[in-house]
Amino acid sequence: MSFDRSKLDVTAVYSRWTTLEHDWQSVVVGAVVVAVAGAVRIPW
Repeated sequence: MSFDRSKLDVTAVYSRWTTLEHDWQSVVVGAVVVAVAGAVRIPW
């Protein structure tokens, strides 16, 4: 039973890490888009 609990904890931590990783990737992509749009001066 202890093993099952540990497995669930590891799964929860991994899931949370994956979510945070995707969040950071989104932030980086957004920052790159803003930087490129500012540098190129796209007429919106």
